[in-house]
Amino acid sequence: MTGVTMGESAPQGQWRHTRVPLGKQIADQIRDLIKTEGLIDGDPLPSESDLANRYGVSQRVVRDALRTLTNQGVVETRQGKRATVSGLRPVAVEDYFRLAVDAHEEAIDELLELRLAIETKAAGLAATRATAVEIAELRTVMAQLNDAEDDLTRRVELDMAFHSAIARASRNRFFQSILDALAEALTAERHRGGQLTEAAGLTHAETNTQHQALLLALEARDAQLAEQCMRAILERARHYFRDLDSTAPGA
Repeated sequence: MTGVTMGESAPQGQWRHTRVPLGKQIADQIRDLIKTEGLIDGDPLPSESDLANRYGVSQRVVRDALRTLTNQGVVETRQGKRATVSGLRPVAVEDYFRLAVDAHEEAIDELLELRLAIETKAAGLAATRATAVEIAELRTVMAQLNDAEDDLTRRVELDMAFHSAIARASRNRFFQSILDALAEALTAERHRGGQLTEAAGLTHAETNTQHQALLLALEARDAQLAEQCMRAILERARHYFRDLDSTAPGA
């Protein structure tokens, strides 16, 4: 899609007979417009004046609506340019998870419980739905993970890429969206796990072995085994946070 043509204007005043704020109503209408027109990331919306005419409201109300949608990660706005559809990133959810992990000691364990619920199922689906190209991508990331050794920053980056690739291969857009929203919190979780591993004098060899086993299950198209392997990876991470964190210096 490259944009939206003008439709019939809404009758003036039709939005005013409700307690829902007018800007919120127009934001909902623009969201519906994106859906019905099949707009995708980067597609432009009609101009503010066109949207105002379409819905029978002022441009100020349209700007309020676009501001709401920008805060929700639905559209992007730039000075002097028409608003465009964004990648539909769940910005508010991202902020919530980041703040929750920072504010609550038990949040990482709860985060891993959430990962168990989502990523275990995603692994099973990926075993039956992943393409040959996606399996090849996972092999490449796995080889890089084996080579990363004790470079913690690099290991975190590759581990994120490995799990994200599995979520994409599950063909469930919501699994991927949730993991995208969790990205910052998950990065912090992985860094902490790596630090605990090193503080305990342990190596990352077992982590690599578990991920290699998961890759083999995906290659074999064995959904049950893939779920078991993913669960083992995440349960091991919970062990580190529950047991090692309590004995770490300064704990």
